[in-house]
Amino acid sequence: LAMAAGIATLEVLKSEKLVEAAAKRGAELRLALTRMVPGYELLKEVRGKGLMIGIEFGPPKSLRLKASWTMLESANKGLFCQLITVPLFKDHKILTQVAGHGLHTIKLLPPLTITEDDCAWIERAFDDTIAASHKVPGAIWSLGKTLVDNAVRKSA
Repeated sequence: LAMAAGIATLEVLKSEKLVEAAAKRGAELRLALTRMVPGYELLKEVRGKGLMIGIEFGPPKSLRLKASWTMLESANKGLFCQLITVPLFKDHKILTQVAGHGLHTIKLLPPLTITEDDCAWIERAFDDTIAASHKVPGAIWSLGKTLVDNAVRKSA
């Protein structure tokens, strides 16, 4: 039964050309996300293969955002990515994950059956979420202030 299921899966992958479609959709999605990099200080690089996509964030250059970034990073290295992954899931129902502890990269692994409409939805969601992360005071300041307040209470 397991072998029959495996053969059926391979047949669907082949007949629906899911591997080719995933490569095409992945390239389109990476290109769309890469086009956002110049518009957002905190967005550094988009990379990947097929539909395995990594979106890297990094410290900003402007003083306005640098203070917020530094406050978050001093609370916990890599915390900034939570300001992206949480609203992507909560507000847009897109599941992403931080690539590893202390890293500034999130990973996006959509299904092989992703459509053009799904890709457009993901692009809009990332654009909205990343734009919100650049607002000061905003999500960064609010989370950072809460963390600092809690740390001060614990040490007192």
